[in-house]
Amino acid sequence: MKNKKWGLLIGLIFLLVLSFGKLATIYGEFLWFKMMTYSSVFWTILFAKGLPGLVFGIVFALIAGLNIYLARKMGPTKTHWELSIRGQGQNPAQVIPIKPEYVNKFLIVICLVLSLIMGIWPAMLKWDEFLRFLYQTPFSGLDPIFHKNIGFYVFSYPVYVFLQKWLFYGLVITTGIVGFIYVKDQAMNIKLGAFMFTRRAKTHLSLLAGFILILIAWDRRLKMLGLLYSPRGVAFGASYTDMRAQLVAYWIIAIIAAVCAFIFWINISSKGWKWPLGGVATLFALSVLVSGLYPWALQKLVVEPNELTKERPYIDYNIKYSRLGYNLDKIEESDFQASTNLNLGDIQKNSLTLKNVKLWDKSPLRQTYSELQEMRLYYKFVSVDEDRYTLNGEKTQVMLSARELDQSNLPSQAQTFENRHFKFTHGYGICMSPVNNVTKKGLPNLVIRDIPPVSETTLDITRPEIYYGEIGNEFVVVNTKTQEFDYPKGDSNAYTRYEGKGGVSIGSYLNRLIFSIKFSDPKIFLTGYITPKSRIMFHRQIRDRVKTIAPFLTYDRDPYVVVSETGRIFWIQDAYTTTDKYPYSERFALYFEQQTSYQTPLKLFAGQKLRPKMINYIRNSVKIVIDAYNGETNFYVVDDEDPIIQTYQKIFPHLFKPLAEMPETLLAHIRYPRDLFEIQANMYQTYHMRDAQVFYNKEDLWDLPVQKSLSGQIESPMKGYYIIMRLPARTSEEFLLMVPFTPDNKSNMIAWMCAQCDGPDYGKLLVYKFPKEKLIYGPRQIEARIDQQTAISSELTLWSQQGSEVFRGDLLVIPIEESILYIEPVYLIATDQSSLPELKRVIVAYGEQIEMEKTLSAALQKIFGKGTAEAFSPKLEPRFDQGQIKDRSISELVRKADQYFQAAQKSLREGNWAEYGRYQEQLQEIIQNLVESSEEK
Repeated sequence: MKNKKWGLLIGLIFLLVLSFGKLATIYGEFLWFKMMTYSSVFWTILFAKGLPGLVFGIVFALIAGLNIYLARKMGPTKTHWELSIRGQGQNPAQVIPIKPEYVNKFLIVICLVLSLIMGIWPAMLKWDEFLRFLYQTPFSGLDPIFHKNIGFYVFSYPVYVFLQKWLFYGLVITTGIVGFIYVKDQAMNIKLGAFMFTRRAKTHLSLLAGFILILIAWDRRLKMLGLLYSPRGVAFGASYTDMRAQLVAYWIIAIIAAVCAFIFWINISSKGWKWPLGGVATLFALSVLVSGLYPWALQKLVVEPNELTKERPYIDYNIKYSRLGYNLDKIEESDFQASTNLNLGDIQKNSLTLKNVKLWDKSPLRQTYSELQEMRLYYKFVSVDEDRYTLNGEKTQVMLSARELDQSNLPSQAQTFENRHFKFTHGYGICMSPVNNVTKKGLPNLVIRDIPPVSETTLDITRPEIYYGEIGNEFVVVNTKTQEFDYPKGDSNAYTRYEGKGGVSIGSYLNRLIFSIKFSDPKIFLTGYITPKSRIMFHRQIRDRVKTIAPFLTYDRDPYVVVSETGRIFWIQDAYTTTDKYPYSERFALYFEQQTSYQTPLKLFAGQKLRPKMINYIRNSVKIVIDAYNGETNFYVVDDEDPIIQTYQKIFPHLFKPLAEMPETLLAHIRYPRDLFEIQANMYQTYHMRDAQVFYNKEDLWDLPVQKSLSGQIESPMKGYYIIMRLPARTSEEFLLMVPFTPDNKSNMIAWMCAQCDGPDYGKLLVYKFPKEKLIYGPRQIEARIDQQTAISSELTLWSQQGSEVFRGDLLVIPIEESILYIEPVYLIATDQSSLPELKRVIVAYGEQIEMEKTLSAALQKIFGKGTAEAFSPKLEPRFDQGQIKDRSISELVRKADQYFQAAQKSLREGNWAEYGRYQEQLQEIIQNLVESSEEK
């Protein structure tokens, strides 16, 4: 007896510890949401998860518990159950009697465990659908078959499908338990060819079987509506066979299932099981014949010999609704002549476009940034972003990257609790370079660089610290008794204290205990560094941060860094509203957004593999702005006509803000997201065809051009790229995202597509089609023509033979007036010295001419004659007069030379020869720059 009590006490203590740990985690998250001013979001999501879980768990407990109680109550009086244990070797099997009170306790435990699972299923995976169902906003259109509002399929249909499945599995599980009880109580005995039931057992099981059959009938009714997502026909959605055969089959099965249910109920007062079993057999046979063989025969014998005639109206539906689902119906199409009569006047007229041709690809530029500007091993440039800024009065396309701190790159001896959580808390500054500015050595011209940040433009960095970024670092605590590392400064370091409002207060002992439990680290509670003003920062990675606040949105892969006019650093993250329930719209797999789908409670804990998220409707409805210093996160609604975001605005009224409230300095930097653009471009390859016959025959199928990778070994589809250019018949340049198209399985170009990013035209999609009777070279054909140029290929081969690696960058297709220019950068990496990519040549193709020169200006001059250089040359007006610039540059070079010398000496003393060699190379480069600057002066 004492052992039982001790076991019960230990079990209770274990449950209390688990419960307290979970409560501490929830409370810690609440404090974070409260600090973010989103406590209403926290409570809404918590109740949306907890309430359905509680309700469904209680409902199942009532259903299962009542039926178990009735089964035990109505069965024969039994003193015990018998448990048979197989004997070892020749030993006979042992039969152990189980007392009725233990049987009842066992059944109660089973019921509670199953209730927990049946409650967790909707709580974990369906809370979002319940909220959208309750607050749904109608769409503007109806489906073409059943004439229901599209909002019904997006918001209501998934909930009805879930309810049917939940009730079905709940009743099946309950029926299985009840049947097991009757067998063990000897109220039911099933043998081959004979069934033995007591009257009460038969009544009970017949009622349950009838309800299961009613749910099967409801399932077939829902499957009728689900035909709008059928993949059977030549186009996604209900096909001729679905509407003429499958729909009829579902009606027949639904009616037979309902009839069978009534037969089970009527048979309660009759002897035997002849009619119920006959009904079930009929249902099964008809399911095979009517739902399987009949649609198959109709498809093979009637539809396929006359497929276009039969499927034409359904193809039209698919085209219409796919274009609506991906917002392709708003694309404006125009003709583009693709003439070859460009002249010097046209070049001068489009000088801003040529000044902003992107000569730096992201991969070599990030490598260059890392080599020149990471300064220390723990700094890291995660990605390079593209944007446009007004630098010294001129619109300029730039590449920029945030210098983040990666705690995992701290030396092993520095991986202490203090360093990870109190000292090394933030990154510092950014690098920025115009997309086509190159130094004499073929390196990017860094207009913002170094630590502390040095700017050669009117754009200054006033708050360079980066506490929130793309790297998933651990939590940090600020305003402690120890100062934070700010940035390296020669042999010493600069230190700082946090002056912002980010993070949750951790000054009280209660909060320290809460976060010690939340992060499973008792040092948080025990450390003496924390003060009453200390604040703990977590959810510091951009993607984790926004998904924690709004897990119901789909997020773009590339949050990008922005510098405001006041010199603060922000991140902008694009977010999408999506669904896979838009009728007749073709589905698309989002491989960058994976999910786990659990259709049954039995698979809830089975550890299914992640699979791509399927969608057939998408809108870029939200843009999120995150302050890199304070962590302040604001959600702005971009597409207020989207019914899904309107629904979420009802659910979370304090989360979303109108786009008009975004500060002007940030509004100028919103851009059309590349992920959405690539999805739309992929869908438009097929869905630019609006005629059903053309669509069926795939007569005009498009594709994305294929181009070689940097190494030239791998070919991959061309991705969209940002560019500043003037559209045909427009008077000014604008920031665009564009990509060309080619015919399927061909290399010539047939059209190009762009998305506007500026001002009131933001979000408009335009397609310019080339004349079909004219040959317009595609990227692959231009690459082949470049390879055939003896002068070019021999020079590239010579570099390769001299121990250098030659990389050709992305080939850019650039529309100028009604003509097309092709521009490709060439990079060189000296493998025997360093891995620093240098831009050595620029290849320009126009018409039948191809030229490769040291600069874009020189290549254009070869084609269009003198005067091109003056029209093209980037003219970033200096922030200071020439004397000031030279003096300032020399001063900075001297400072950096001293910095690298001191760092090299320190590395020498520590025996770190690799780092010593790197600093020596950087020092040598600085000295060379000093010599050149002195000679110029």
